[in-house]
Amino acid sequence: NIDPLTIAVFPAYCHQTLLGHSTQNDALSSERRMSDKPDQTVAINADFALWRPRPLDRLGLVTLLTSLYFFQVWGLTMGSGVLPVEAHGAMMLASAFGILFPRFWQVLLANALVFAVAYVAQSPVASNNQTTAFFFSLVVLGAFVVSRGQDREGNFERFAAAGRWLLPVMYFYGIYHKINVDFLDPAVSCAVVLYDALFRGTWLYGWPFGHWSAIYATFIIEGIAMIALFIPRLKKWGMLVGIPFHVIIGFTGYAYYKDFSTIVLVLYALFLPREAFVNGFHGLAARFGAGRVLSTGRLVLIGLVAWYLLASGMMVDPAYAVPENRAFMPFFAVYSVAFFAFVMLCVPKDGGTSPKRGPAWLYLVPFLFFVNGLSPYLGLKTESSIAMYSNLHTEGGETNHLLHGVLPGLWTYQSDLVRPVGSNSPEFNGNIVERGYWLPRYELDRRLAMNPGLVVEVETADGPISTGGHWPNTYLASNWFLQKFLLFKPVDFERPKVCTH
Repeated sequence: NIDPLTIAVFPAYCHQTLLGHSTQNDALSSERRMSDKPDQTVAINADFALWRPRPLDRLGLVTLLTSLYFFQVWGLTMGSGVLPVEAHGAMMLASAFGILFPRFWQVLLANALVFAVAYVAQSPVASNNQTTAFFFSLVVLGAFVVSRGQDREGNFERFAAAGRWLLPVMYFYGIYHKINVDFLDPAVSCAVVLYDALFRGTWLYGWPFGHWSAIYATFIIEGIAMIALFIPRLKKWGMLVGIPFHVIIGFTGYAYYKDFSTIVLVLYALFLPREAFVNGFHGLAARFGAGRVLSTGRLVLIGLVAWYLLASGMMVDPAYAVPENRAFMPFFAVYSVAFFAFVMLCVPKDGGTSPKRGPAWLYLVPFLFFVNGLSPYLGLKTESSIAMYSNLHTEGGETNHLLHGVLPGLWTYQSDLVRPVGSNSPEFNGNIVERGYWLPRYELDRRLAMNPGLVVEVETADGPISTGGHWPNTYLASNWFLQKFLLFKPVDFERPKVCTH
């Protein structure tokens, strides 16, 4: 049950362990010697079917983590997306298969393809974690399109090289959007909301020092992680600081943060060096035996999937396929804490082998992800711009950002605001009118186009005007790309600006 990597590396590892010498360089050089014998590798590969338990490699870990992510997302969006419920169920089964058999990278490719198509068809999408997953999916699809029969490590490096840049872009905006007076105000800061959600029912709840610490720790943790990941000798420390942050917010119970935390773990996995997997597997194999370690690993994955299917009730009623915060908490704890323990114990202090560069054109994807995050300052969309839980306000010619708001001379979607004062929809009245929210004109027109029976009264200087008359719809007049891209939050002019998604 051992693959060619194990056969090549394990004897060298055991030999060096018995002598008390460092195993890392010898193990990797043994692996390289093995890779110089393609005929022997092919022959050995033929003897080991993919479904047999084998050591996890970097491509396998990413397949496992993405399967855990998409298993949640397909469930969370079931019945609300463009795909039929049966398609969501099929992708959940495919993701469960990817959890059980992470060597099947085809599950990663299938999830990336179907998700990217569904995301575009359903756009604009308000979910920031799904937007991050969409750009990651583009990197994966682009890499496999040009893989041309690369081996597993070659396939991994092709998408990991560009995919790694998604995480620092996310952290950059995680810091930059929060440089505003309201995020720094403990009375309304989103950091305080998450802090109190985590410590509700304990003496730490409502603690002023904890509130201030939560605000500034956000900047410190995300700043350290963003920089340290690209400095080899600091990479491990960056991961040890950043990963617990996302594990903790997954435990808050404030909204369903576990899917966001899981896609972040996927991005962290792209920074792992090969040595971590050599250290991890062969350290366990030397103590317990390779066969026992592999069999135990497979049983753990089977048990995890079976446990969730039974505990959630999905085997009885498919309606329970939508993950719930409390129900999914134990499973999130298992894989998130296990991932952190793996990083802590197995990533070498020197950061391991330097990563390779991928195809230059694939770096366009993280660049577009960066441009997407600029949207609030360009006068474009405010949703799905990595500004979640940041207290940021840039609309109506005002801003709470300490540096700038909408940059001059650009788009004006955020400055053209209307105030709805009534409608024929109780839901619209409850969500917008009764809360005193304003809407960008384009966003109101988008909602009108999506709900043909909706009629809204809008306040003007000449009195209320009904959209049921001759109301020119700016959304319908725009092009396909803008209709798929622009999405705006309701605008609240009350100050201070309270925390919202």
